[in-house]
Amino acid sequence: MESEHLYMGFSIPLLTTGRRKASSHNEENIATSVFLGACQSLVPLRRRNSHALMKTLDSADATQAAHGGRLHAAAREFALPLEQLIDFSANLNVVAPTVSEERWANWRKTISRYPEADSESVRYRLSQVYGSPTAQILPTAGAIEGLYLAARLFTSLRVGIIEPAFSDYFRAFEAAGNSPECIVLAPTEWGLGPSVFAKRLDSYDVVVFGNPNNPTGTFYSRRALLDLFGQCPEKTWIVDEAFIEFAEGGQKESLLRDIPQLPNVLVLRSLTKSWNIPGLRLGFIATSNRKWLSALGKMQPPWSIGTVTEAWVNELLTSEDYERVIESTIELKASKAAFHRSLCADFPELLVHPSSANFFLIELCLPGLNAARLYAKLGEQGILIRVCDSFYGMPQGRFIRVAVRTMAENQRFLEALRIVLEQIREEAA
Repeated sequence: MESEHLYMGFSIPLLTTGRRKASSHNEENIATSVFLGACQSLVPLRRRNSHALMKTLDSADATQAAHGGRLHAAAREFALPLEQLIDFSANLNVVAPTVSEERWANWRKTISRYPEADSESVRYRLSQVYGSPTAQILPTAGAIEGLYLAARLFTSLRVGIIEPAFSDYFRAFEAAGNSPECIVLAPTEWGLGPSVFAKRLDSYDVVVFGNPNNPTGTFYSRRALLDLFGQCPEKTWIVDEAFIEFAEGGQKESLLRDIPQLPNVLVLRSLTKSWNIPGLRLGFIATSNRKWLSALGKMQPPWSIGTVTEAWVNELLTSEDYERVIESTIELKASKAAFHRSLCADFPELLVHPSSANFFLIELCLPGLNAARLYAKLGEQGILIRVCDSFYGMPQGRFIRVAVRTMAENQRFLEALRIVLEQIREEAA
């Protein structure tokens, strides 16, 4: 399959082309795209063809939303062994504390027995580490299970999703029989507070957004969100905090401590990113709404958390180990800062959008350069990036998302990018 076909979403027509106000030296002469009128005016749009957003590397997965981290498919596409690929398409804490092979070997022995049907020990550990009462937590197989369960609570209500956003927000509600709508923010509004969309929510009973947002990296402060909830007390809010540990002061900015006073708020949390355990599938839902939590528990199948994950939790999910994880995110932030400086200083044809998460959303501003082409050329060198065509509200071919990894890996990315962009300039000459 050609790389141009890997991320084919539906086309979003551009209304005009304008100049973004410069915020750094390399933006002065960059003409940036302005979204179609609905995007500019924040008029909510029903997604016309959600299936067009679900193209993936494998045709067998065409019903799934597009995601990063597809290493096996990329290895096939670029005819490279897995160990030669560096995955900048998945946003993980690659400097998280590691676990010895001996401990993994012990945990693997648990696969010959059933896990707890109700994950009670996991619930207790999550409560101890994250500070939420056990009566307000439901352990889930990653935040993704929490999202799909939560969507089933609100099938008859009007749902609005702040976009661009994680594609599974829409897919989860659609799968539950809902007809969600998209409230699209223009690039100039990504860095603004939630007041930018607060006045556009009258039509909705349920509002869904990520904090920080994926893919933009936008982050809303706890105070701004509490003010928003106070302005709209009749609404239900689903807030995805999957990347919050990577934001500045993320632990203090989390809504978890406010949950007891917010019965209309449901928070999704993931351990995947911060602990770097995507294969274990662990997250949780937090809410003080007893009716919701009871319904969620009844909908969730038994044994949702497997025995290896359960063993990992009971031995490693402690306050002390969580502090080590948080310390590792500080190390990653240092890597992020250096990465950002190099991207901005050395590549004037790229516009690096501000991000509070462990990734950057990058706008491609070099004539003749599009995201699929860059994906293909970097992939040939073993560098995987996330093409953002599948995110609703993104012009086709213009944006990529790049994870922050170790200093050495980031340097490898910069070197590969420099070679690729030079090739493209020569071809265009």
